[in-house]
Amino acid sequence: MLKNILNLQGAEALSVGEQKSINGGSIPPDGECGEFVVFYATQAQCLAYPRNLRPAYIGNNQCSILMAPC
Repeated sequence: MLKNILNLQGAEALSVGEQKSINGGSIPPDGECGEFVVFYATQAQCLAYPRNLRPAYIGNNQCSILMAPC
């Protein structure tokens, strides 16, 4: 099954560190109110966040968003 997934256009295998950083959910944990957080996400995943969170794909599968105000 992994070979079938990796054969999809644009698919890449995750490193062990990237695999360990995946913890699910729609908002990364541990973000302080009103602060920017950086986490691992594809460009499509990053830019799917609501515009009010100011998602910014910064390359190397990293995304930055502004956490909601308290």
